[in-house]
Amino acid sequence: MTERDEILRDLGKQTAQIRESRGITLEDVFDKTRIRMEYLRGIESGDYSNFPELVYVKGFVRTYLSLIGAEDLQEDFMNQLDQNRSGKKHEQNVTNILRNGSSLPEGFKPASHFWLFLVLIGALIGTALYVWYAISYGGIDVTNLKLFRFSGNGGEVPVVQLEIVSDDVPEEISGDEDVQDISGDVESADQKPEVPQKNMIQVHAINDVWLKITIGQNVVFSRTMKRGDSGSWELTAPATIRFGRATAAQVIVNGKDLGVPNPRAKGPETYIYNLDGTFRRAGK
Repeated sequence: MTERDEILRDLGKQTAQIRESRGITLEDVFDKTRIRMEYLRGIESGDYSNFPELVYVKGFVRTYLSLIGAEDLQEDFMNQLDQNRSGKKHEQNVTNILRNGSSLPEGFKPASHFWLFLVLIGALIGTALYVWYAISYGGIDVTNLKLFRFSGNGGEVPVVQLEIVSDDVPEEISGDEDVQDISGDVESADQKPEVPQKNMIQVHAINDVWLKITIGQNVVFSRTMKRGDSGSWELTAPATIRFGRATAAQVIVNGKDLGVPNPRAKGPETYIYNLDGTFRRAGK
């Protein structure tokens, strides 16, 4: 057993003692946090072998400690859990280096520019054949084809101007007397259609807080949001937000600051936010 494992086991024992001294059972913790019993037992025994990703582990620990009033142990827990994450990242980096290699294998030679040259030549030949075919069969009027024009500063700007020539225009509409003025039905190019404003919801973390945000039937966020971080989502339907601590995050709907959902909250709570900026606690 490593030193880290021993420290996590001791922290778990302290957590269990604090919970029992306050007359709280594991079933009570489960009912209020909905953290699975096997994870709660793992925290108290220091066994994290069956836990999901580290971000969820840290969220479970914060929520559990907050519920039983043992926040003083949070920093010690986080330090040990972060050591595990650093070790895994180092191991993964070593694995990637061994698997992929950090340098080119011996004997490897970069691709010759000769093939790139052949590709460019083929593209130019194909373009020339297309232009010849279009001119030969009447697709382009060469009398109205201009390849270059000169700008005022003397520079040469490539411009292609094409005019479609067709002999199929009916004679009865070729005269000016049969052309109708339809300018009144055409909108001005300067008039831009109005873009409907989207409803948005924004969450700002005052402290580290675990959040689960559901908009309609879709879960758009489910992890710990670090202190000072923010997130915003389009509010297409009422949003349900589960707060690990309802005092650690503020919510803004359509630019309206709704503040923290419950300044007096001591544990996890769930709130529903409507498109009109109103909100309420779930179940009320």
